[in-house]
Amino acid sequence: MNVYTDIFVVPVPKARAADYRTLAETAAKVWREHGALSYVEVEADDVQPGKWTSFPRSVDLKDDEFVIVALISYRSRADRDEVNAKAMADPRMKQLDPQSLPLDGKRMFWGGFKPFVGRHHTAAPAVQPYLFFRGRCEEAMNYYRDTLGARIGLVMRFKDNPDKPPRDKVPAEFDERIMHAEISIAGTDLMMSDGMKSGPIDFQCMSLSISVATEAEADRLFQALARDGRIEMPIGPTFFAKRFGAVADKFGVSWMIMVPASSW
Repeated sequence: MNVYTDIFVVPVPKARAADYRTLAETAAKVWREHGALSYVEVEADDVQPGKWTSFPRSVDLKDDEFVIVALISYRSRADRDEVNAKAMADPRMKQLDPQSLPLDGKRMFWGGFKPFVGRHHTAAPAVQPYLFFRGRCEEAMNYYRDTLGARIGLVMRFKDNPDKPPRDKVPAEFDERIMHAEISIAGTDLMMSDGMKSGPIDFQCMSLSISVATEAEADRLFQALARDGRIEMPIGPTFFAKRFGAVADKFGVSWMIMVPASSW
């Protein structure tokens, strides 16, 4: 996959390393939830001061500071702009006080980089949900886009199959059905298909869990899914989460919506 990458070089006071780690962990979660492909921050280790230029010289590093390099990858520059706008508007980032950040923003620098040589490989999770909608996959993709803010990625219809299977295997009425599709919800990829069957959809033996940052967002998503679905557990505070509820959507897919407790 060819991706667009933002690179940040940041001077961080050693005395505030713990504060910066907390900020970086929050930023990583926010950017991934809003669509970044990856978010990594690395600490300078084998980095020499240099005679003419170097990482330390580039930020005018002080004796009581260390250098952090952050790399955030996106599908494209346009995707980067969209993700950044959403991430910076996220309540977790908007509430930050620029005057109290554990870094010197005046000496930080960054830039966007397009592919030059090689390809970026993002590791797929070992286990990934794959849902079959028996003729309603396109409807489901649009529904999750409208209710959960899903990002629609790859979409392949049966007519796009280059192997052209015989009609006794894939009849003509399947041509416009979705053979394979990928969407991203809160930074997690979900694979979908119409499959090769028709009839009622049954997702009774599984559930998808989605964690959000605020109780207001949890309520919004819960009510959006419940509008055409069925409430399985009313949303509210629990011993393990600030807010938790379970709802089956219009397709029968069960969703667990939660705001995690800070200690979990």
